[in-house]
Amino acid sequence: MPKRIGEKVIFQTKLFTLKDIDIEFDHKKVIYQILEKADTALIVPVNEKGELVLVKEYFYAIDEYQLGLPKGAIDPRHNDLTTADKELQEEIGFKAGKLDRLGVVTMSPGYLTQKTHIFLARELTESKLEGDEEETLEVVYYPFDRFEELIDQDKLTEARMIAVLYLAKRFLEINS
Repeated sequence: MPKRIGEKVIFQTKLFTLKDIDIEFDHKKVIYQILEKADTALIVPVNEKGELVLVKEYFYAIDEYQLGLPKGAIDPRHNDLTTADKELQEEIGFKAGKLDRLGVVTMSPGYLTQKTHIFLARELTESKLEGDEEETLEVVYYPFDRFEELIDQDKLTEARMIAVLYLAKRFLEINS
């Protein structure tokens, strides 16, 4: 089993930390670079009408608006469940009566440390908290059983969100 024997911070921003890490294999030492980024909670909210509750937000890295799911960095002082509940209230103005943990996904685990904790939110009731968003997020309702149309129309393109929607669909099929 490889062993991490050292690390050095190369660069740090408010979003991530770039590090060199020293890994020792059986007969060789290698230096890899990784990006450390806070874990996140990503929530699939489905209301009593069977609609997804999405947010339309500006993604500055690709300079466009897209539909997405409520999400947020997990504060080290809170757990993933608390973060999911808070983000729902901040981003879409709902609290979940039922919050199911669907698992964890990673993106580019060869260099990115971030894990995304996935939740399915149901039994939604109105409850608004002030968030830290730079702009007011537009809430959009869309039939959950037709979410693939959003993918086909390039209105929802982030890989994590697409994967999460399929995990939620599978969960609901198995548990209905």
